[in-house]
Amino acid sequence: MKTNQTDVVAEYLREVDQRLAGLPVLQRRELLADLAAHIATERDERNLASEGEVIEVLERLGTPEAIAAAAHEEAGTQPRRPEAFYAPPSQPGGPYAPPSEPAGFYPPTAQSAGVYPPPVPPARPRSTNWALIGLVAGGAIVVLFVLCGFFALARGGESAPEPAVDVYPPAPTATADLVDPPTPTVTG
Repeated sequence: MKTNQTDVVAEYLREVDQRLAGLPVLQRRELLADLAAHIATERDERNLASEGEVIEVLERLGTPEAIAAAAHEEAGTQPRRPEAFYAPPSQPGGPYAPPSEPAGFYPPTAQSAGVYPPPVPPARPRSTNWALIGLVAGGAIVVLFVLCGFFALARGGESAPEPAVDVYPPAPTATADLVDPPTPTVTG
């Protein structure tokens, strides 16, 4: 078995494994082991010598997407799209070709190295919560002014009550009590 044949099979199995994301680990391992055993059996039985013959066997098995879709359908799960499958923008020479711009004129970026961040969801539009809070606060102030006006009108033309004046008898002076003490009288 040649190295390039092994590389083709390993790459095929790696792509199938990535597309099986979302399946239980044991089920994924079992499916990959079955595929590897089937490929090895075909290679031994047919005595495959070239990379083209190995690719024919892989094409008869189906694309990694088709195998993963069938496995997900059988398991009743939804296929997940891992971040590794975000395709970089089209470049001449394929996605793994070096960037076409000269490195001397542009600073290196993550995109020129082939690293693409996951897509960012659009920003949520600002809500009108502040307008609603302002309306409620303004309404509360208007209600307070209306209540104050109502109570002012309810009193009508009444004037403010005059303070009550308490009239107490004059207190005896201290000098009168000291000078003329009361005289006791005997009754008989």
